[in-house]
Amino acid sequence: MGLFDRFYYGKAGQRDYTEANMPKNRLSLFFLVLKDHLFDLVKVNLLQLIFWIPFIFWTYLNIAAMQSIDVENTDAAGLLGQLSGYLMMWLIGIIPCVAITGPSSAGAAYIMRNWARDQHSFLWSDFKDAFKSNWKQALAVSVITSVIPLIVYTAISFYSELGKNSPILYVPMGIVLMLLLVFLCMLPLLYPLIVGYKLSLLNVFRNALLMASASLPWMILSRLITFIPIFFLGLGIYTANPIMIMVCMVYYLFFGFALSRLVYASFANGIFDKYLNPRIEGATVGQGLRPADYEELDVDDDEDEEDAENRVKTEARPAKPVQKAPEKAEKSVKKGLGGLFGRKRDEDEFDIDDDDDDDE
Repeated sequence: MGLFDRFYYGKAGQRDYTEANMPKNRLSLFFLVLKDHLFDLVKVNLLQLIFWIPFIFWTYLNIAAMQSIDVENTDAAGLLGQLSGYLMMWLIGIIPCVAITGPSSAGAAYIMRNWARDQHSFLWSDFKDAFKSNWKQALAVSVITSVIPLIVYTAISFYSELGKNSPILYVPMGIVLMLLLVFLCMLPLLYPLIVGYKLSLLNVFRNALLMASASLPWMILSRLITFIPIFFLGLGIYTANPIMIMVCMVYYLFFGFALSRLVYASFANGIFDKYLNPRIEGATVGQGLRPADYEELDVDDDEDEEDAENRVKTEARPAKPVQKAPEKAEKSVKKGLGGLFGRKRDEDEFDIDDDDDDDE
C-alpha cells in the first residue's frame, strides 16, 4: 500500500479475536470498540463537526440575542413574547442548518456500524463512499428532522392557548408530544437502515417505526444516554457557568457527534439482530459477539490448559476480510420487515443480491 493509499484508506483498526476472548454481549463489545478506536472517534467527529458548524453558529447568535434582552425593564408578558420570537426565529433558521447534515450522518453511521460489529472500516474512504452512495435518502431524513422542531413548537403553542378555554384541547397536544417521542426513538435506526439495507425511503421509516415500537425502552435509553451532555450544556448556559459550558464544548468538539453515533449503532445492531436479520436468508446474527454455542465446547478432564487453549485457537473463526468501501449493504431487503408481528415471511419478500453473495 502506497503512501497516498495509506492516507486515503487509513488503517482498518480491527482486533482479531478468537472465540475464547470475543465479547459475550454488546456492552462489552462497545467498550472494547471504544478502547480500540478512541482516537479514530476524534477524526470521525471532526468530519461531522464540519457539517454542524452552521447550526452551531446560528445557535450562538440566537443565544447572544436572547442574553441582550433587558430583563429588568421588561414585564413578564413582554419578556415571554421576546423569547418566543427569538425561539421561533431560531427554529426557522435551523431548518437548512440541520438539513445539510444528513449525508455526513450516513457516512459516520456506516463506520460506526462496522466498528460496533467488530468489522474492518477504512475511515476516510468509507466515510466518503457511504456519503456519496446514500446522500439522497440521508438528505431526506435530515430535512424531515429539521422541520419537526418547528412543527412541534407551533402545535404546542397553538393547543396550549386553546386549552386555556377548553381543557379537552390539551389532548391533541399530548398526542403531538407522543408522536415526537416516537420519532426521536426512530431516528437512531434510520441512518443504520439506510447504510445497511437496500430499502425505499418509505420502508426505511416503516421498519424503523416497527422496530422502535417493539424496542421502545431500549430506544429511550439510547436517547437518554446521548442527552446527558446536552442537558449539562443547557444547564451551563442557563446558569451562566463558564466551566460547564467549556467542558461540554470540548466534549462535542472531539467526541460528541461520533460517540453518539457509536451508541446508536450498538443499539441498532442488537435490534436488527433480533427483528430483522433472522428474517433475511444468509444474514449473520450476532456479528462480533461470542457464538451462543461456545459454552458447549467442553474440555476433557485429562486435557491440560495449554492443549485446551491451543484447541480453542484452532477452532476460532478466520479473520474477516478487509472492506475498502461500502457495497451499500451485505443484505438486500426489498419490502422491509413485512409481517414482523405474526405473518410468515413470503419466500420472495427478501432478496439477496448475487453480488453480495460473491463478496461473502
